[in-house]
Amino acid sequence: MTLPALAAAGTAGHSPAIEWLWVVVPALLLAGVLTRLWQRGSGRGLSRIADSLQRATGLPAWCAGGLLTGIWALIVGVIGFIWDVAWHIDFGRDTELFTVPHVLILTGLLGLGASGLFSIALATVERAPTAWHLGALRIPRGALALGVLSAGAALGFPLDDLWHATYGVDVTMWGPTHLMMIGGASLAPLALWLLHTEAGPDAGRPWMRRDARRHLAAATVIGLSTFQLEFDMGVPQWQALYQPVLIVLATSIALVAARVAFGRGWALLAAANFLVARGVLALVVGPGLGHVVPRFPLYLGIALVVEAGALLLPRLGTLRGALLMGLLVSTAGLATEWGFSQLWGRHPWQGSMLPRLWVALIAGLAGAVIGSALGNVVAHRRVGLHRAAILAALAGVLAALVVPVARTTTPVAAVMHTSPAGPQVPAVNRDGLSSPYQLMNVDLTLSPPDAAVGADWFELSSWQGGGSAQTPLVEDSPGHYHGAAPVPTGATWKTLVWLAKGPVMMATAVSFPADLQYGQGPVTPKPVQTVQFSASSSWLMRESHDGAVWPAVVAYTGLFSIAAVWIAVLLIGFASVSRSIATTKKPGLAAARPGLVAVG
Repeated sequence: MTLPALAAAGTAGHSPAIEWLWVVVPALLLAGVLTRLWQRGSGRGLSRIADSLQRATGLPAWCAGGLLTGIWALIVGVIGFIWDVAWHIDFGRDTELFTVPHVLILTGLLGLGASGLFSIALATVERAPTAWHLGALRIPRGALALGVLSAGAALGFPLDDLWHATYGVDVTMWGPTHLMMIGGASLAPLALWLLHTEAGPDAGRPWMRRDARRHLAAATVIGLSTFQLEFDMGVPQWQALYQPVLIVLATSIALVAARVAFGRGWALLAAANFLVARGVLALVVGPGLGHVVPRFPLYLGIALVVEAGALLLPRLGTLRGALLMGLLVSTAGLATEWGFSQLWGRHPWQGSMLPRLWVALIAGLAGAVIGSALGNVVAHRRVGLHRAAILAALAGVLAALVVPVARTTTPVAAVMHTSPAGPQVPAVNRDGLSSPYQLMNVDLTLSPPDAAVGADWFELSSWQGGGSAQTPLVEDSPGHYHGAAPVPTGATWKTLVWLAKGPVMMATAVSFPADLQYGQGPVTPKPVQTVQFSASSSWLMRESHDGAVWPAVVAYTGLFSIAAVWIAVLLIGFASVSRSIATTKKPGLAAARPGLVAVG
């Protein structure tokens, strides 16, 4: 679609009836599979499905059923999530709550909870000897984790409504209520991995063991990579340092765990499956649904260094081996991502970032320790790491995430020149008011002249006009820049000059439409004007406004409390499996007491 056509498109037809097939078809597929399982089984009610699942997969029914429905929920949820982020970048805020992407996200999140309940129901019907129980209920560890993750993520929906009603519609992934929803789904693959692990080392038919490992390893990589999506889409709200830190965290945990758990080649296989899955999603959301194409990291270079580091593990011991892999991931592995960012990154990494990459080193060392511990438990081996090392690694992850939080401003002004680069095209803004569309050339003279030297990015960014674009600013002489191409103005387009330099995140407007709902007038290009840069968040989230303090307290308290509960439940679950492994190697130990407790 041409830029004028995009400008005229606005948000019209963003939920045509045919798009609801994305909701209906997955629901019918799941219903069809469950119906088929019921028909092929013996017994009554859930027992029929349990019998069919166990005969087909060789896994305990509570494990197979939880995996089947859990993976289905993850697929539905991730399609809705990436679609929703792309939609907001292209069109802005929603005009209705139940859009197709929102329904997919909610279905996926609630589906994760349903998969946990399904697993508990099957285990109870079969009277399975699960590690945890509460009265007659048999509760697999992974099933409880799925339920807790789903409940916490679903709580984000009503809190999100409260947040937006109080502070406006902030179009960002990283708001507290959005992070609750994203975080629950992102950690869910670990809960599914826990569910599969507690079925036992040899459970399942050979094809089932192979496919479950492959899908769960890939799902873990994808889940831990979701927090990078704003960088993949080209509209990150936080400093550039976060991208390498998030890449290192995702890979040092997920790829190290896959390699430690399953052996040679599995880090590469998990990375390759990640690329296939994200490639398919990019095609679906981009060309398929007509939105901005989400890009993604490569991970193959990191997988190679994980494989290399793992070869030295037997000679180094678990802790030193994990630290070696973490070091390799955050140095040689990250160097390959640096190169890939120059080829396909929305914002290629700059040399000025190098002195700050010690944060990624901390992330890599901490993540690899966690990944190594996780991999050993998944492989039904002892953790091999002292509890203090794991707690220190968790603290390292937290530190690596906190350091890049800072966002600052500095005094920067510019003389901005704009000139038409094409004819005006009749168009309207989101309120139906006349707002002619026109391509514009933009030139800037910065004060101070070196304000953009060493910037992570300095560009013209355009979005919410039915598409999005990043246009580089080319330096002609010290402090003087011109846009590498004309940029869209008018209609529903928002275009700004964006400067990111370490923690400095600033912007100034070129063109913004009026917004009657929030009482904001238009910003129209002028042939020449002096402009001041301000915090980029004030332009990227222009609809946000001040409000009462208590909703923010509720939202942030909810986020941090729920995240702590999620981590605790997963840690307790994997620790319980680890103790069970140790118990099987030491005959004669007492069994667990009745109640909601672990056998190990």
